[in-house]
Amino acid sequence: MTTYPTLSKRVVDSLIAREEEQQWEQLISKLLRRLELDPAAREEATREYERLGDSIASKLSLPRHDVIVSPQGSMRTQTTISPRHPVKFDIDIFVELAGPGYDRVESETMFHGFGKALEGNEAITGEREEKRRCWRLGYPGKPFYFDVTPAVRGTTFAGGKLRVRDPDTTWAPTNPGEYADWFCNHAKERFTFLSPLLKSEGVVARSGVEPLPEESIGLDDILRRTVQLMKLHRDNMYWFADEKRKEVQPISVIIVTLVTHAYAELIKTSRSNFRSPLEVVLKLVEMMPTYIKRENGKYRVSNPTLPLENFADRWNHDNESRANEFDKWHKRLEVDLDILLHNSAKAVPEANVREVFGSAGVEAWKASRPKANVLDGLLASAGPLSSPVMPGSSDTLG
Repeated sequence: MTTYPTLSKRVVDSLIAREEEQQWEQLISKLLRRLELDPAAREEATREYERLGDSIASKLSLPRHDVIVSPQGSMRTQTTISPRHPVKFDIDIFVELAGPGYDRVESETMFHGFGKALEGNEAITGEREEKRRCWRLGYPGKPFYFDVTPAVRGTTFAGGKLRVRDPDTTWAPTNPGEYADWFCNHAKERFTFLSPLLKSEGVVARSGVEPLPEESIGLDDILRRTVQLMKLHRDNMYWFADEKRKEVQPISVIIVTLVTHAYAELIKTSRSNFRSPLEVVLKLVEMMPTYIKRENGKYRVSNPTLPLENFADRWNHDNESRANEFDKWHKRLEVDLDILLHNSAKAVPEANVREVFGSAGVEAWKASRPKANVLDGLLASAGPLSSPVMPGSSDTLG
Protein backbone atom coordinates (compact mmCIF):
# COMPACT_ATOMS: atom_id res chain seq x y z
CA MET A 1 0.00 0.00 0.00
CA THR A 2 1.32 3.44 -0.91
CA THR A 3 2.15 5.67 2.07
CA TYR A 4 1.55 9.37 1.49
CA PRO A 5 3.29 12.19 3.36
CA THR A 6 1.30 13.82 6.14
CA LEU A 7 -0.44 17.15 5.51
CA SER A 8 2.16 19.19 7.39
CA LYS A 9 5.16 17.54 5.68
CA ARG A 10 3.57 17.67 2.23
CA VAL A 11 2.65 21.33 2.45
CA VAL A 12 5.72 22.54 4.30
CA ASP A 13 8.08 20.78 1.90
CA SER A 14 6.33 22.56 -0.95
CA LEU A 15 6.49 25.94 0.80
CA ILE A 16 10.18 25.51 1.56
CA ALA A 17 10.91 24.57 -2.04
CA ARG A 18 9.14 27.72 -3.21
CA GLU A 19 10.53 29.87 -0.37
CA GLU A 20 7.04 31.08 0.48
CA GLU A 21 6.62 30.03 4.10
CA GLN A 22 6.94 33.52 5.56
CA GLN A 23 4.81 35.10 2.84
CA TRP A 24 1.91 32.79 3.58
CA GLU A 25 2.25 33.36 7.33
CA GLN A 26 2.04 37.13 6.86
CA LEU A 27 -0.93 36.99 4.51
CA ILE A 28 -2.95 34.57 6.66
CA SER A 29 -2.24 36.61 9.79
CA LYS A 30 -3.39 39.84 8.14
CA LEU A 31 -6.51 38.19 6.81
CA LEU A 32 -7.54 36.75 10.16
CA ARG A 33 -7.01 40.08 11.89
CA ARG A 34 -9.38 41.74 9.43
CA LEU A 35 -12.10 39.23 10.29
CA GLU A 36 -11.84 39.75 14.06
CA LEU A 37 -14.05 41.91 16.24
CA ASP A 38 -12.24 45.25 16.09
CA PRO A 39 -11.23 47.13 19.27
CA ALA A 40 -13.97 49.78 18.93
CA ALA A 41 -16.68 47.12 18.65
CA ARG A 42 -15.14 45.23 21.56
CA GLU A 43 -15.31 48.35 23.73
CA GLU A 44 -18.91 48.93 22.69
CA ALA A 45 -19.80 45.33 23.56
CA THR A 46 -18.19 45.79 26.98
CA ARG A 47 -20.27 48.91 27.63
CA GLU A 48 -23.42 47.08 26.57
CA TYR A 49 -22.95 44.03 28.79
CA GLU A 50 -22.08 46.23 31.78
CA ARG A 51 -25.25 48.24 31.12
CA LEU A 52 -27.16 44.98 30.80
CA GLY A 53 -25.89 43.91 34.22
CA ASP A 54 -27.18 47.15 35.75
CA SER A 55 -30.60 46.58 34.21
CA ILE A 56 -30.82 42.93 35.33
CA ALA A 57 -29.89 43.82 38.91
CA SER A 58 -32.58 46.49 38.96
CA LYS A 59 -35.28 44.23 37.48
CA LEU A 60 -34.48 41.36 39.89
CA SER A 61 -34.14 43.74 42.88
CA LEU A 62 -30.61 42.53 43.55
CA PRO A 63 -27.56 44.52 44.64
CA ARG A 64 -25.35 45.14 41.63
CA HIS A 65 -22.51 43.13 43.17
CA ASP A 66 -24.80 40.08 43.25
CA VAL A 67 -25.15 40.16 39.45
CA ILE A 68 -21.72 39.15 38.15
CA VAL A 69 -21.46 39.72 34.40
CA SER A 70 -18.50 38.49 32.35
CA PRO A 71 -17.69 37.72 28.71
CA GLN A 72 -16.85 34.10 27.94
CA GLY A 73 -16.19 31.98 24.88
CA SER A 74 -14.40 33.64 21.97
CA MET A 75 -14.61 37.11 23.58
CA ARG A 76 -12.74 35.88 26.64
CA THR A 77 -10.20 33.80 24.71
CA GLN A 78 -9.65 36.38 21.93
CA THR A 79 -10.71 34.06 19.13
CA THR A 80 -13.64 36.01 17.69
CA ILE A 81 -14.09 35.57 13.96
CA SER A 82 -16.81 36.26 11.40
CA PRO A 83 -17.13 34.26 8.16
CA ARG A 84 -18.69 36.98 6.02
CA HIS A 85 -20.28 40.43 6.10
CA PRO A 86 -22.81 41.26 7.51
CA VAL A 87 -22.70 38.26 9.86
CA LYS A 88 -22.61 39.41 13.46
CA PHE A 89 -20.12 38.30 16.07
CA ASP A 90 -21.54 35.86 18.60
CA ILE A 91 -20.53 37.09 22.06
CA ASP A 92 -21.19 34.79 25.02
CA ILE A 93 -22.14 36.66 28.18
CA PHE A 94 -22.29 34.80 31.46
CA VAL A 95 -24.38 36.20 34.33
CA GLU A 96 -23.96 34.69 37.78
CA LEU A 97 -26.86 35.43 40.13
CA ALA A 98 -25.36 35.38 43.60
CA GLY A 99 -28.21 36.92 45.57
CA PRO A 100 -29.96 35.32 48.58
CA GLY A 101 -32.06 32.30 47.66
CA TYR A 102 -30.49 31.69 44.26
CA ASP A 103 -28.59 28.69 45.60
CA ARG A 104 -31.95 26.98 46.15
CA VAL A 105 -34.00 28.27 43.22
CA GLU A 106 -35.62 25.87 40.73
CA SER A 107 -34.10 25.69 37.26
CA GLU A 108 -37.08 26.87 35.21
CA THR A 109 -37.99 29.54 37.76
CA MET A 110 -34.49 30.96 37.58
CA PHE A 111 -34.25 30.81 33.81
CA HIS A 112 -37.59 32.35 32.96
CA GLY A 113 -37.38 34.92 35.75
CA PHE A 114 -34.07 35.99 34.27
CA GLY A 115 -35.65 36.15 30.81
CA LYS A 116 -38.35 38.42 32.17
CA ALA A 117 -35.65 40.73 33.51
CA LEU A 118 -34.32 41.15 29.96
CA GLU A 119 -37.56 42.80 28.85
CA GLY A 120 -37.98 46.54 28.52
CA ASN A 121 -34.78 47.31 26.62
CA GLU A 122 -35.87 46.10 23.18
CA ALA A 123 -34.97 49.40 21.51
CA ILE A 124 -31.33 48.61 22.30
CA THR A 125 -31.13 44.84 22.70
CA GLY A 126 -33.83 43.72 20.26
CA GLU A 127 -36.35 41.02 21.11
CA ARG A 128 -35.09 38.20 23.32
CA GLU A 129 -34.98 34.67 21.89
CA GLU A 130 -35.02 31.60 24.13
CA LYS A 131 -32.32 28.97 23.61
CA ARG A 132 -31.51 25.79 25.56
CA ARG A 133 -29.34 27.43 28.19
CA CYS A 134 -29.27 31.09 27.24
CA TRP A 135 -31.28 34.04 25.95
CA ARG A 136 -30.22 35.62 22.66
CA LEU A 137 -30.28 39.40 22.30
CA GLY A 138 -29.83 40.56 18.72
CA TYR A 139 -28.69 44.18 19.26
CA PRO A 140 -30.04 45.61 15.97
CA GLY A 141 -27.55 47.82 14.18
CA LYS A 142 -24.58 46.53 16.18
CA PRO A 143 -21.84 44.25 14.80
CA PHE A 144 -22.53 41.68 17.53
CA TYR A 145 -25.28 39.82 19.34
CA PHE A 146 -25.24 38.41 22.87
CA ASP A 147 -26.01 34.89 24.03
CA VAL A 148 -26.71 35.60 27.72
CA THR A 149 -26.50 32.59 30.05
CA PRO A 150 -27.77 32.94 33.64
CA ALA A 151 -26.13 30.74 36.27
CA VAL A 152 -26.38 30.13 39.99
CA ARG A 153 -23.89 28.70 42.43
CA GLY A 154 -23.76 24.96 42.94
CA THR A 155 -20.59 24.16 44.85
CA THR A 156 -21.29 20.46 45.20
CA PHE A 157 -23.16 20.02 41.93
CA ALA A 158 -21.35 17.42 39.78
CA GLY A 159 -18.02 18.96 40.67
CA GLY A 160 -18.90 22.37 39.27
CA LYS A 161 -19.01 25.66 41.11
CA LEU A 162 -21.86 26.94 38.94
CA ARG A 163 -24.91 25.43 37.29
CA VAL A 164 -27.14 26.48 34.43
CA ARG A 165 -30.59 25.47 33.23
CA ASP A 166 -30.72 22.46 30.92
CA PRO A 167 -34.04 21.36 29.39
CA ASP A 168 -33.00 17.68 29.43
CA THR A 169 -31.31 17.32 32.81
CA THR A 170 -32.86 20.27 34.75
CA TRP A 171 -29.41 21.55 35.75
CA ALA A 172 -26.00 21.27 34.13
CA PRO A 173 -22.65 22.02 35.82
CA THR A 174 -20.49 24.67 34.21
CA ASN A 175 -17.26 26.60 34.73
CA PRO A 176 -16.62 28.84 31.67
CA GLY A 177 -14.10 31.01 33.49
CA GLU A 178 -11.88 28.09 34.46
CA TYR A 179 -12.14 26.63 30.96
CA ALA A 180 -11.12 29.96 29.38
CA ASP A 181 -8.18 30.21 31.78
CA TRP A 182 -7.12 26.67 30.78
CA PHE A 183 -7.10 27.69 27.13
CA CYS A 184 -5.34 31.01 27.72
CA ASN A 185 -2.63 29.42 29.87
CA HIS A 186 -1.80 27.01 27.06
CA ALA A 187 -1.91 29.83 24.50
CA LYS A 188 0.84 31.62 26.44
CA GLU A 189 3.28 28.82 25.68
CA ARG A 190 5.59 29.49 22.74
CA PHE A 191 7.64 27.39 20.35
CA THR A 192 11.31 27.88 19.58
CA PHE A 193 11.70 27.61 15.84
CA LEU A 194 14.59 26.11 13.92
CA SER A 195 14.89 29.06 11.57
CA PRO A 196 14.56 32.76 12.37
CA LEU A 197 11.24 34.39 11.51
CA LEU A 198 10.82 37.52 9.48
CA LYS A 199 9.94 40.23 11.97
CA SER A 200 7.12 41.99 10.20
CA GLU A 201 3.54 43.02 10.72
CA GLY A 202 2.47 39.46 10.14
CA VAL A 203 5.06 37.58 12.21
CA VAL A 204 6.34 39.29 15.33
CA ALA A 205 8.47 37.70 18.03
CA ARG A 206 6.56 37.80 21.34
CA SER A 207 7.13 37.02 24.97
CA GLY A 208 5.06 34.46 26.85
CA VAL A 209 2.70 37.16 28.14
CA GLU A 210 -0.96 36.71 27.20
CA PRO A 211 -1.99 39.42 24.72
CA LEU A 212 -4.23 42.16 26.05
CA PRO A 213 -7.57 42.66 24.27
CA GLU A 214 -6.25 45.62 22.28
CA GLU A 215 -3.05 43.86 21.25
CA SER A 216 -2.65 42.60 17.70
CA ILE A 217 -2.22 38.83 17.56
CA GLY A 218 0.37 37.54 15.11
CA LEU A 219 0.42 34.11 13.52
CA ASP A 220 2.97 33.15 16.14
CA ASP A 221 0.12 33.29 18.67
CA ILE A 222 -0.44 29.90 17.14
CA LEU A 223 -3.18 28.39 19.27
CA ARG A 224 -5.52 31.36 18.92
CA ARG A 225 -4.90 31.69 15.20
CA THR A 226 -5.47 27.97 14.62
CA VAL A 227 -8.79 28.13 16.47
CA GLN A 228 -9.84 31.12 14.39
CA LEU A 229 -8.83 29.38 11.18
CA MET A 230 -10.75 26.21 12.07
CA LYS A 231 -13.91 28.02 13.17
CA LEU A 232 -13.85 30.20 10.07
CA HIS A 233 -13.52 27.19 7.78
CA ARG A 234 -16.30 25.39 9.68
CA ASP A 235 -18.66 28.37 9.41
CA ASN A 236 -17.96 28.75 5.71
CA MET A 237 -18.39 25.03 4.98
CA TYR A 238 -21.86 24.98 6.56
CA TRP A 239 -22.99 28.40 5.36
CA PHE A 240 -25.29 27.04 2.65
CA ALA A 241 -26.02 23.70 4.35
CA ASP A 242 -29.59 22.78 5.21
CA GLU A 243 -30.75 23.16 8.80
CA LYS A 244 -30.40 19.44 9.49
CA ARG A 245 -26.66 19.50 8.70
CA LYS A 246 -26.12 22.79 10.51
CA GLU A 247 -27.63 21.25 13.62
CA VAL A 248 -24.92 18.56 13.73
CA GLN A 249 -21.89 20.58 12.59
CA PRO A 250 -18.83 20.54 14.90
CA ILE A 251 -19.36 22.87 17.84
CA SER A 252 -16.72 25.40 18.81
CA VAL A 253 -16.02 24.06 22.30
CA ILE A 254 -15.08 20.64 20.90
CA ILE A 255 -12.82 22.20 18.25
CA VAL A 256 -11.13 24.40 20.87
CA THR A 257 -10.67 21.53 23.32
CA LEU A 258 -9.18 19.12 20.80
CA VAL A 259 -6.75 21.59 19.27
CA THR A 260 -5.64 22.81 22.72
CA HIS A 261 -4.83 19.24 23.77
CA ALA A 262 -2.81 18.84 20.57
CA TYR A 263 -1.02 22.13 21.20
CA ALA A 264 -0.13 21.10 24.76
CA GLU A 265 1.27 17.80 23.47
CA LEU A 266 3.48 19.52 20.89
CA ILE A 267 4.74 22.02 23.45
CA LYS A 268 5.64 19.12 25.74
CA THR A 269 7.29 16.88 23.15
CA SER A 270 8.36 19.00 20.17
CA ARG A 271 8.73 22.62 21.26
CA SER A 272 11.90 23.13 19.22
CA ASN A 273 11.26 20.79 16.29
CA PHE A 274 9.39 23.07 13.88
CA ARG A 275 10.57 25.53 11.29
CA SER A 276 7.69 27.97 11.55
CA PRO A 277 4.27 28.78 13.04
CA LEU A 278 2.59 27.62 9.85
CA GLU A 279 4.11 24.17 10.20
CA VAL A 280 2.71 23.97 13.74
CA VAL A 281 -0.75 25.00 12.55
CA LEU A 282 -0.79 22.22 9.98
CA LYS A 283 0.40 19.67 12.54
CA LEU A 284 -2.38 20.74 14.92
CA VAL A 285 -4.93 20.21 12.16
CA GLU A 286 -3.60 16.67 11.68
CA MET A 287 -3.53 15.78 15.36
CA MET A 288 -6.78 17.13 16.75
CA PRO A 289 -9.05 14.11 16.03
CA THR A 290 -6.77 11.81 18.05
CA TYR A 291 -8.07 13.40 21.26
CA ILE A 292 -11.64 12.22 20.69
CA LYS A 293 -12.01 9.30 23.09
CA ARG A 294 -14.18 6.18 22.85
CA GLU A 295 -15.18 4.63 26.18
CA ASN A 296 -17.42 1.55 26.09
CA GLY A 297 -18.51 2.51 22.60
CA LYS A 298 -19.36 6.08 23.66
CA TYR A 299 -17.69 9.25 22.38
CA ARG A 300 -16.08 11.49 24.94
CA VAL A 301 -14.45 14.93 24.83
CA SER A 302 -14.17 15.87 28.49
CA ASN A 303 -14.15 19.40 29.82
CA PRO A 304 -10.52 19.49 31.02
CA THR A 305 -11.49 21.63 34.03
CA LEU A 306 -14.73 19.77 34.84
CA PRO A 307 -14.11 16.13 33.84
CA LEU A 308 -17.68 14.95 34.50
CA GLU A 309 -18.88 17.19 31.67
CA ASN A 310 -18.72 15.54 28.26
CA PHE A 311 -18.79 18.05 25.41
CA ALA A 312 -19.50 15.18 22.99
CA ASP A 313 -22.42 13.71 24.91
CA ARG A 314 -24.87 14.48 22.10
CA TRP A 315 -22.69 12.45 19.71
CA ASN A 316 -23.91 9.37 21.57
CA HIS A 317 -27.61 9.95 20.88
CA ASP A 318 -27.86 10.89 17.20
CA ASN A 319 -26.99 7.72 15.25
CA GLU A 320 -23.41 8.93 14.66
CA SER A 321 -24.55 12.10 12.85
CA ARG A 322 -22.30 14.51 14.76
CA ALA A 323 -19.32 12.14 14.75
CA ASN A 324 -19.64 11.63 11.00
CA GLU A 325 -20.04 15.35 10.38
CA PHE A 326 -16.93 16.10 12.39
CA ASP A 327 -15.00 13.60 10.28
CA LYS A 328 -16.30 15.17 7.04
CA TRP A 329 -15.39 18.66 8.20
CA HIS A 330 -11.90 17.66 9.32
CA LYS A 331 -11.09 15.86 6.07
CA ARG A 332 -12.39 18.84 4.09
CA LEU A 333 -10.25 21.22 6.16
CA GLU A 334 -7.11 19.22 5.36
CA VAL A 335 -7.93 19.08 1.64
CA ASP A 336 -8.74 22.79 1.41
CA LEU A 337 -5.58 23.84 3.23
CA ASP A 338 -3.50 21.49 1.10
CA ILE A 339 -4.87 22.99 -2.12
CA LEU A 340 -4.66 26.60 -0.90
CA LEU A 341 -1.06 26.43 0.27
CA HIS A 342 0.16 24.70 -2.88
CA ASN A 343 -0.65 27.91 -4.72
CA SER A 344 1.80 30.72 -5.06
CA ALA A 345 1.26 33.59 -2.61
CA LYS A 346 1.72 35.87 -5.61
CA ALA A 347 -1.43 34.75 -7.43
CA VAL A 348 -3.95 32.87 -5.29
CA PRO A 349 -7.16 31.61 -6.94
CA GLU A 350 -10.17 33.25 -5.30
CA ALA A 351 -11.99 29.92 -5.24
CA ASN A 352 -9.27 28.39 -3.05
CA VAL A 353 -9.30 31.32 -0.62
CA ARG A 354 -13.09 31.17 -0.45
CA GLU A 355 -13.08 27.46 0.44
CA VAL A 356 -11.08 28.17 3.59
CA PHE A 357 -11.97 31.74 4.54
CA GLY A 358 -15.36 32.46 2.94
CA SER A 359 -16.52 35.46 0.92
CA ALA A 360 -15.47 37.99 3.54
CA GLY A 361 -12.10 36.27 3.55
CA VAL A 362 -11.70 36.95 -0.15
CA GLU A 363 -12.38 40.64 0.40
CA ALA A 364 -10.10 40.76 3.42
CA TRP A 365 -7.44 38.96 1.44
CA LYS A 366 -7.57 41.58 -1.31
CA ALA A 367 -7.51 44.41 1.21
CA SER A 368 -4.60 42.87 3.11
CA ARG A 369 -2.33 42.57 0.10
CA PRO A 370 0.84 44.69 0.30
CA LYS A 371 1.21 47.69 -1.98
CA ALA A 372 2.75 47.01 -5.36
CA ASN A 373 6.28 48.09 -4.51
CA VAL A 374 6.33 46.07 -1.28
CA LEU A 375 4.76 43.08 -3.01
CA ASP A 376 7.48 43.03 -5.63
CA GLY A 377 10.16 42.67 -3.00
CA LEU A 378 8.14 40.28 -0.87
CA LEU A 379 7.53 37.85 -3.70
CA ALA A 380 10.85 38.16 -5.45
CA SER A 381 12.02 34.80 -4.17
CA ALA A 382 8.86 32.85 -5.09
CA GLY A 383 9.67 29.87 -7.30
CA PRO A 384 7.46 27.75 -9.54
CA LEU A 385 4.46 25.88 -8.17
CA SER A 386 5.18 22.38 -6.91
CA SER A 387 1.68 21.30 -7.93
CA PRO A 388 -0.57 22.75 -10.61
CA VAL A 389 -3.36 25.22 -9.91
CA MET A 390 -6.68 23.42 -9.76
CA PRO A 391 -8.77 23.42 -12.96
CA GLY A 392 -11.25 26.24 -13.25
CA SER A 393 -9.33 28.51 -10.87
CA SER A 394 -8.30 31.27 -13.21
CA ASP A 395 -9.68 33.97 -10.89
CA THR A 396 -6.53 34.79 -8.99
CA LEU A 397 -5.75 37.28 -6.28
CA GLY A 398 -2.61 38.67 -7.79
